[in-house]
Amino acid sequence: MDVLLKNNSLLPVNISSGTGALEEGETAIGVYLLLLGWLSWLGNGAVICLLCSRHHFLDPQDLLTFNLAVSDAGISIFGYSRGIVQLFHGMGSEGFLVNSIWTCKVDGFLILLFGLISINTLTAISLLRYIKGCRPHQAQSVNKQSVAVALVFIWISSIVWSGSPVLGWGSFTERKYGTCEIDWAQATSSISYKLYVIGVFLSGFFIPVSIMVFCYVSIIRTVQESHRNSQGGEVSQRQLAMERDITRVSFVICTAFLLAWSPYAVISMWSACGFQVPAITSVAATLLAKSASFYNPIIYLGLSPKFRADMRTLLCCSHQERKSQLTCKEPVII
Repeated sequence: MDVLLKNNSLLPVNISSGTGALEEGETAIGVYLLLLGWLSWLGNGAVICLLCSRHHFLDPQDLLTFNLAVSDAGISIFGYSRGIVQLFHGMGSEGFLVNSIWTCKVDGFLILLFGLISINTLTAISLLRYIKGCRPHQAQSVNKQSVAVALVFIWISSIVWSGSPVLGWGSFTERKYGTCEIDWAQATSSISYKLYVIGVFLSGFFIPVSIMVFCYVSIIRTVQESHRNSQGGEVSQRQLAMERDITRVSFVICTAFLLAWSPYAVISMWSACGFQVPAITSVAATLLAKSASFYNPIIYLGLSPKFRADMRTLLCCSHQERKSQLTCKEPVII
């Protein structure tokens, strides 16, 4: 009897300890989402402010960069907030906001929308760099009008694929920590759902990734060939250095995106095939994917001399206007 009482007395302690560990884990994830969301918003907001300050001098690639910053800012707002609200119980799991307004369908639609816009914009940037670097005789066809058409196509196609589950083709489901995503497992229940999952995977990941890999491999080969054929002229060397800088920035952006989203894509397809994915693996892949919107402003400001110079000019201008109402020169366009 004493042994039984001792064992029973230990049981509440173990349950309390497990609950405490679970709550600590949720708090840590909530802090991670909150910190990453704010940093992502601040970084992308800085890029948006920078491009808006020089809107008269934007080139076609700057328009794509602006669209990428807007989509990443959208991910930082809608991709983190619902999870933060639930993890910190700010509105309560039974709150009116989460269950009546900011529902799983709304959250899933917005996250998928901005995610598709982001990867499709990255694809468009890689195509633009490919045309300028490998097909210079076609570079004149790349102007603001053609880029505007590409942006319209990106937004329409992303709205179609993200809005289909809202209308009944495909569905969203709620995962842990306030994450709403496509219900990949539904692919095994009907042909219609399977076609939707295949369509999203092909148009939202496989085809864009294939295009980006082709473009950047071609650019690297062209840069290497130009370097071998260079005669050491000052102008050609400067142009080659600029091309390498731009290519490096764009390539690192795409690589960071792939590193963030590839595990999630693999796990999603694994679930769509009817296999079970460990919960911890699914959570880790989801949290890694959410961090994709955080990388781009760091890469732009960290690796691009042009963006660093423009940001310093913007900050200098703001500081001088506050102190002495002096005007600054416009940023130099390279």
